[in-house]
Order: sequence, then structure tokens, then C-alpha cells
Amino acid sequence: MRHCPLIRTLSRRIDNDMKKRLAKIDVDIKIFANLMSLSFEDGVSQRELGQRLDFPEYYTSRNIDRLVEHGWVERRIAPHSRRTTLIFLTDKGHAVAGQLPAVVRQCNAKFLENLDENERGQLVGLLQKALG
Repeated sequence: MRHCPLIRTLSRRIDNDMKKRLAKIDVDIKIFANLMSLSFEDGVSQRELGQRLDFPEYYTSRNIDRLVEHGWVERRIAPHSRRTTLIFLTDKGHAVAGQLPAVVRQCNAKFLENLDENERGQLVGLLQKALG
């Protein structure tokens, strides 16, 4: 377990770097994952979005509220169930979400620059294995 502080330290550094990069495009890190997920597939239920991101329902709901306030998403009642709310990116939301992959690439490049291509692949594989 002596490596745990290393992981936490790296995690904090990455988190701080991402916050700075996201602030430049007016995206709070708390809603970043929601935007990224919706950019891959929108029109999902609020519950499904929360499950994909492993966020509790109240947290997902707050994040969706913030996305709506920014005009980046809209809620729509599902045609198959009035109790289900589907979340869709707006044109403005698509524009903002389209900037996120570059932010992720820049952050990854910064923190992986000391690793060669083979080491990067190993690291990604090990992280995926650790996540199960």
C-alpha cells in the first residue's frame, strides 16, 4: 500500500490540471464527465447517465441542472414513459463537448510525457485492469 500516496498525488495533480484546462472553456470539472458521456451518446435517461458514470442520482440531477442552466442540454420526456426524462445535448452543448477530447489529450500528454509508447500502453492496460 505504500504506492497509494503516489496514486493520490498523481490523481490530485491531474485533477488540478484538468480544472485549469476546463476553466479556459468555462466547464466545471464536476460536469465534465456528464458532457463527455453525452457527447458519445445523448438521449439517455438521467438515471442511465448516472449509472454509466457511477454517480448517485442526486449528484447526477444537480449536474444536469447545471448543464441546463448553461444551455448545454435539455430534458425531454421519453415517448415510452412520462416518468422517464431523457437528456439531449443542445447545439451549444455539442460545441462545448466537441472541445473536451482535446483537453483530455493535452492533459494526458502532459502526465504521460515521461513514458515511452510501450509504457503508456502498459499503464492504460493496468489501470483498466485495476478498474475491473
